[in-house]
Amino acid sequence: DNTHVVNTAHYRDFIFHPQYKMVARGGFVEDKLSPCVIRSCERLGLRDGHAKFGCYLLDDHSGVQFTGHLDGGSFMTANVHYTKE
Repeated sequence: DNTHVVNTAHYRDFIFHPQYKMVARGGFVEDKLSPCVIRSCERLGLRDGHAKFGCYLLDDHSGVQFTGHLDGGSFMTANVHYTKE
């Protein structure tokens, strides 16, 4: 897991709010919230679709990779991906 910095009121009033049905209390946020963010970005575009979630990556400029793909792979362009198949 990556370090999270969050306004607790935002989690309580938006992320965990039963009306939005994104994440149940005690649920694993990344597992449930990520699909919601993706769908929102697909509908509204990256900037508008992402903004309401209040989630950001902090780059501390340490040179250490601080996030990665769920499958453990590294980034590949579509062309590289298709040539590997």
